Order: sequence, then structure tokens, then C-alpha cells
Amino acid sequence: MWPRSEYEPPQGFLLMLNDNLFTGNIPPSLCNSSVQVRKLNLENNKLDGTIPWCLIEDGQRVYELNLGGNSFKGRMPKGLVISSAISTLVIKRNQLSGTFLPSFTNETALQVVDIGHHKFTGHLPKSIGKISSLKVLVMKDNQFSDNIPPEIGNLKQLQILDLSSNNLSGSIPHNIVLLRAMSVAREDGYVLQSEVVYKNGDSFIVITIDQTKNFYLGGLDMTSKGTELDYPYILSTLTAIDLSNNQLSGVVPLDFGKLKGLRFLNLSMNSLSGIIPHSLGNMSQLESLDLSSNKLSGNIPSELQSLSYLAYLNLSSNNLSGNIPQGGQMITFENTSYSGNPNLQGCPLPRNCNWPKFAPPYPVSNSEDKDEEEREQIPWYNIGLGWSYGAGFLSMVVLLISAKQSWRMKYFMGVDNILKFLLPFVRNRSL
Repeated sequence: MWPRSEYEPPQGFLLMLNDNLFTGNIPPSLCNSSVQVRKLNLENNKLDGTIPWCLIEDGQRVYELNLGGNSFKGRMPKGLVISSAISTLVIKRNQLSGTFLPSFTNETALQVVDIGHHKFTGHLPKSIGKISSLKVLVMKDNQFSDNIPPEIGNLKQLQILDLSSNNLSGSIPHNIVLLRAMSVAREDGYVLQSEVVYKNGDSFIVITIDQTKNFYLGGLDMTSKGTELDYPYILSTLTAIDLSNNQLSGVVPLDFGKLKGLRFLNLSMNSLSGIIPHSLGNMSQLESLDLSSNKLSGNIPSELQSLSYLAYLNLSSNNLSGNIPQGGQMITFENTSYSGNPNLQGCPLPRNCNWPKFAPPYPVSNSEDKDEEEREQIPWYNIGLGWSYGAGFLSMVVLLISAKQSWRMKYFMGVDNILKFLLPFVRNRSL
């Protein structure tokens, strides 16, 4: 849904033809047509041929373009100038190759760039840092090499950064802690404001957009909590950094904890060394932390115990040592979260694990099971039960003694008749 604002972007058709079985090419005549298409979503079809790049260069044609999940081939033209009016560019999961070197300017309105799952090569363009309106940058599963440009830190509105599964090297740029949209711990419903510039003829229209809950992406696949999930819509509170499966070295920035609003952090499968920064304990919104398969050393910071939202943790296959912190969420994870660290000890690892001292949490059970467990663990329950039966029998005897003689005779005659009636059945059963 187009976000409400005081002004509306240029009018045009909305062609939402995604998730069908369309085949063939996109007709070149679309570039020559006088018809404006505000949104063009052809995701998850069987289209092939080449992408008509004029749709991206001509800001009067399409403002939101999603061609992901097709079979487009070819290379991106050299010197491709991204239109200053296009806000969404999704061409993921096709068969494109070559060097990715488009030209970005300060006037661009881009909010979403997803070029994941291709064979793009070269280095990440520094001009990306000029896209002040960018919220989502996904370049995963390509063949990009060289360093991560420090200009990434200029993206003040960036919420999702996914550069995983490439050949990136060097260290994590320190400027990454300057990502302002990830530095504030927001609650659901936070109003995320942004300014988007649309070109209308020779003039530009500046639109301030209030995104109270979510904004449209057209489908974003992201690995969170160890599982790849698809997000058709993204809450304004969702923030993530995924730099996994690269060749990054050096240390994890010690003040990474400045990103207090970050919810998902994945730096696994690199060659990072040094310690786990204590500042990570300041990430009060962190839900998933994966630092596995690196060369990290030292102790696990006790500050991680304060991460009350942490639901997924993987520190395996490093050189960590010392004791596992035994507070907060830390003892709720299985030993797979800590395995592969020969010098690490403490529960849930078998080495120096003393559960009586640090008792594991009881499994969730219903009230009947819980009552039964308590009865087994407290022998006084059975003793009390015996006293109850004894007291009841004694009360009956006292009542009979104190009753009138005629009542006692009737009571015992009734009991005698019941026994006479049941005795033949008992004898037959025993035979």
C-alpha cells in the first residue's frame, strides 16, 4: 500500500502481476509507451530475455520495480544511471552477471535495493553511501570482493543490510556503528519519517512519509534465528545486519553496542578475531546473535546475560575460553550454541557442569503433571493423605457410638444386607 502523505507521487497504473506463470520477454514497447506505471511487480514468474534497463533510467516510467524470481539474463549496462524518482529496485534471483557499477546520486529516492542471488562481480560501489533515503540494501549471494566501503555508515535510514555470501575481505568498517536507524531501540508503532524526492517535469517534489507500521517491499528473504524467512512487509522496527559467509578479518568493532535498536546480527563464517565486545550487552532489542565459525577468543561477556529478548545464540566453532555465564537467557540455549570451543566450560557443556548449583529450568508441563511431580518430590503429601483417611474413619466410629441404638441397628443391618448381596459374586470371581 502506498504510504499516506500530504502529497501524492505522480499518478499511474499499478501492475501487480507477481506469482503467476507468465513467460517470454518484457515487451520493449513498454519503454516507448506514454503510460506511466507507478508500480510494476512481475516477481516469481517465468520471464526471460534481458531486463529493459530504460525502465530504471527513465524516472517518468516506473517508480517501484520488482522483477525478482525470474530468468532474466545478461549484464547491467556500464554507466547505468539510476533514476532519481525510482524508490524500489528489486531484481533478485535472476541470472545476471558482470560488474555492478550503477551510478547513484544524492537526489535519488531509492528506499529498497535488492540484487541478491546473482553472479555480480567487482567491489561494492562507494556511491551507495549517497542514497540518504535507503532503508533496505540486499546484495547477498553474489561474487563481490574487496572491502566494505566505509560510506555505508552514511546511510542514516538503513534498517536492513545484507551482504552475506560474497567474497568480501578486510575488516568491518568502524563507520557501521553510525547507522542511525539501528541505534535507537524502537517499540512497535514507532513513526519512521523519511523524505522522498520525485521528479515532475523540470521540478522536484519533496514528500515526507510517515510509516507507522510497515512499508511495502514485495518480498524480502532474510536469514533470521538460523532460518531463512520471507518478509512481504517489513515493520519499521525490524533491523538486521548480515555479513556472514565472507572473508572478513580483524576484530568486531568494540562499540558495536551503539546499535541499540539492532534485532538480528550475523557475522558467522568469517575470519574475525579478538574478543566478543562487552558492548553487545547494550543491544537491548537483540533477538538473534550468530558469531559462529570465526577465530574469536577470550571469555563470553557476562553483559550478554542482560539481553532479555535473545532467542537465538550461536557462538560455536571459535577459540572462546572460560566459563559460560549462568544467568538470563544464557542457560536456556543448548550445547550446540557453545560447541567447538575446546577451552570453554560450564553448563550446558558437559565440562565442569554442576546442575545442582545452576539448576536447568524445568520443562513446561500442564498443571496436572506439575501436581504429580510435587507429590512425588514431597513425601509429606502421602503422610498427610494417610492421616486424612484415619481421621475420617475415627469420625464415623464416634458418630455411630453416640447415635441412638435404633439407628445403629439399622446401619449395621443395611451393611450386612449389602455384603450378603455381593458375596456370591466375589466367590464366583475367585473360582
